Amino acid sequence: MAGLTQLALFCFACVLTGSSLVAALPSTKNSDAMRASAQEFDVDVTATADQVVFSHCTPDQEQKINDAIPVAQDWALESVTYANHTAAADARYKIWFGEYSQARFNEVIGRMAAVRTIHYDFWTYECTPDCGLLSPLTHAFVTPNRQSVVNLCPAFWKSDNNERAATLIHEATHFAPAANQPGTNAFTWEFYGAHLARVLAHTSPDRAIVNAENYAYFARYRAGCEAPGGCSIM
Repeated sequence: MAGLTQLALFCFACVLTGSSLVAALPSTKNSDAMRASAQEFDVDVTATADQVVFSHCTPDQEQKINDAIPVAQDWALESVTYANHTAAADARYKIWFGEYSQARFNEVIGRMAAVRTIHYDFWTYECTPDCGLLSPLTHAFVTPNRQSVVNLCPAFWKSDNNERAATLIHEATHFAPAANQPGTNAFTWEFYGAHLARVLAHTSPDRAIVNAENYAYFARYRAGCEAPGGCSIM
């Protein structure tokens, strides 16, 4: 189980890279043991600082973070506005979260509302963390014992501004949206890349609504998917 905990904890955010990295998902039955374990992954979204904190960052890295923050904030606001003013079975929702149910739809809206209220400019950004063996694939990760801290890996700096903004949203969903609700992927491994996120939505909507990557793509692609005709799951 240590390997599973490590993978779930260090949410290897290969956001928008098209990576085929994927692992089989464990059971999501809500046993007392799993719920107790999930509490380890709850990260308080309340920042302890009143402004952005850069840790071990170069001026260029600081600028890239500052450029990504307003984009992430804009996407989060638009996503909540869209969800509150569109038909529940709209194509954009179905692409990233699958078959509609009122309960799943409500959870998506709730999580996106939480992402909207997060102060990205109150976070601490660590620019030289130990990203481990998967460093070439890892954009960022968060850990439970460092509240409102996002660790940014080499792949983050190699991506463009839109991908960096999507990474911030991805990581934001890992934070607990409410006191009694764990963040995304607390009980499941993660699926990465647009293709696998769509497959997850199509085959397992219950898992899609707790997968961080699905929220990042939902927020980024207002037209529904990344390219015309690019929404195939085959």
